[in-house]
Amino acid sequence: MARLKKMSLILLCSAFISGSVFLTGCGGGITQEQWNELQNLKEQIKSLENEKATKESEKKKIEGQIKQKDDQLNKLQKDIETLKNCK
Repeated sequence: MARLKKMSLILLCSAFISGSVFLTGCGGGITQEQWNELQNLKEQIKSLENEKATKESEKKKIEGQIKQKDDQLNKLQKDIETLKNCK
């Protein structure tokens, strides 16, 4: 019986300490300055995401141009080989 009381007391104390830590850690909320900073960070994220999308679009456009130039180069090389073989 004494062991059960001791165990109950330990569990009760643990629950009390855990509850106290939980309640003090969750109180207070954020300040207006923190809220403004959070909003500024969100705006920066949106701006960077838009910039990223723009850069990816430009990258695809440039890759397309590179492919087109490579195709032209390959065609010209084939034409040169054809002309060399004709002589």
